[in-house]
Amino acid sequence: MTSNNIQIAALGRPLHPGMLYDCRNDSFIPGVTLWDAEDIEKNMTVHEQNQTKSEITASDSLSKKSSLLDVSASLKASFLGGLVEVGGSAKYLKDTLTTESQCRVTMHYSQKTVFKQLNMKNIGKITCADVIKHGTATHVVTGVLYGADAFMVFNQTASRNEDKQEIQGTLEVMIKKIPTIPISGSGKLKIKEEEHKKVEKFQCTFYGDVILKENPTTYMEAVKVYKDLPKLLGERGEKAVPMTVWLYPLKYLDKRAAKLVREISENLIIKVETVMEDLQRATITVNELLQISETIQATDIQDKLKTFQEMLRQYEITVQKKMSVLIPTIHNGETGEDTLVQILKSHSSSPFTTEMMKKWLDEKQSECEVLRSYTDAFENQKNVQIVSPAQYNGFICNPQYEAIITFAFTSLKYEEPYILDLTKFLHSEELMKQMNTEVSIGKAIMDDKSTPWFLTPDVSQTMRDTFYLFKEFSDVNKEEKKSKFIITYISDPTHPGASIYLHQRGKLVDTQYKPIIKPATPEVLDTGEYNISLKLQSSPALKPMQFKVDCKKEDGGQGWNNITPPRKQTSWIIPWTQPDTVFLLRFSPVSESPSTVTP
Repeated sequence: MTSNNIQIAALGRPLHPGMLYDCRNDSFIPGVTLWDAEDIEKNMTVHEQNQTKSEITASDSLSKKSSLLDVSASLKASFLGGLVEVGGSAKYLKDTLTTESQCRVTMHYSQKTVFKQLNMKNIGKITCADVIKHGTATHVVTGVLYGADAFMVFNQTASRNEDKQEIQGTLEVMIKKIPTIPISGSGKLKIKEEEHKKVEKFQCTFYGDVILKENPTTYMEAVKVYKDLPKLLGERGEKAVPMTVWLYPLKYLDKRAAKLVREISENLIIKVETVMEDLQRATITVNELLQISETIQATDIQDKLKTFQEMLRQYEITVQKKMSVLIPTIHNGETGEDTLVQILKSHSSSPFTTEMMKKWLDEKQSECEVLRSYTDAFENQKNVQIVSPAQYNGFICNPQYEAIITFAFTSLKYEEPYILDLTKFLHSEELMKQMNTEVSIGKAIMDDKSTPWFLTPDVSQTMRDTFYLFKEFSDVNKEEKKSKFIITYISDPTHPGASIYLHQRGKLVDTQYKPIIKPATPEVLDTGEYNISLKLQSSPALKPMQFKVDCKKEDGGQGWNNITPPRKQTSWIIPWTQPDTVFLLRFSPVSESPSTVTP
């Protein structure tokens, strides 16, 4: 190949010798060749290759993926701008992590079979001169390296209690073993039982240029596919596809042909790649936080995250569309690189910079983690349920419950200046038209020095105190069937942080309920030889007050006997005591709802 040729990756596109290609927008003209099929066949030289290699990577960056597929900087720019529709193994370029808790290792298998090249000196007359005349192509395919790529992407999601680094290490060790794992005559993999347990949670996604009966989804299936890959291109490599393509400028065949006037500098393409990957990383973080907020039923946070997610996607599409227009105009000389530089400048002054997105997302993550630290305490407590605000009314109105005791987070509804900045920016004339001027919107998140509500000392202390009260109260009422303990989110600026709400028979009784866990010491009114007269102390926090009283001998004997006085009676005589005998009394206040008992 001469120095005038351009080498590009096929990326699953059917690019064969003689086909026409437009380097300005990295498109090809299907079904059209510059010469007839007979001339192409006569002037084709074929060189056997027979090369195979495999590689393992833990990187999920576009830079690494592009390297594995031999994607040039110029072609990468077109891919980022949405100009190139990839197929086959090249779909791997679009496979990205979805959450931060994912661990990933990728195995790349590559097989080269044959290189086909046109002899340009002896080839005959051009048969489609009109294509050149109309300027729809800049190059012709003169060489193609055939073969196949295959990517097996292994993922495992780490739970909160699992060590992500340990899982990542296990993935890497087990994926490296794939080429060496033997398969028995019956088709079973020969691996140790402990290794089998390790790989059970692995998930596999396959991207390849070969056709499989069924794509592997597990580690065990992936090993079997790997062993079969060398056979899948056929005995003579007849099922191989274009991997790498060499392009010859049409201007050397006809001066009227369209030309690739200029390439975009590699440094500028790297900057564009960095911007797009930063936006992708923000998407991954949002996905992770959405999972957490859904688990803890924090719909207020979910709504904010979904709003951000949608605006982030809208911004990505806007940038990509602008690039798809600019890249061809730069390549054909209509505009200079400065137009692409301006997009980067506009981005750097937007609220979608890495620094601003990270600051806001970090705050949302902290908020979620604070809330989760409280909800986790009830994970194994069956009588406490976390519900969304939308589900809450269903419990309040449920006739099977006499009382609903709610631990309510009260401060999740508040204005988000950053979200307002994003909205203003996306609706700004500069962005929607051309992104050709710097937009000075998006400083609120950086200028905001206020302390988030969940880190305010007074609010934090209130939440702790309320939590301990609710936790103890729910603990001692585990067996109560008529009472329901709920954790949810209720906007209540009068009680910042958290508060306990009490509903009785569907009616809101108290928005700052403070149950008495330990009753006041009873007053002894009188002691006789065969009886004791007691008065139990009432509490203003629970109106009216009922008591549950039990009695038993100190020396053991029989169990506790219920001697509860009539409802609302606070003093009475305890009979049937015996002289010279010590008795123990155990008593508890009971709320107006007969089911809410506190020892």
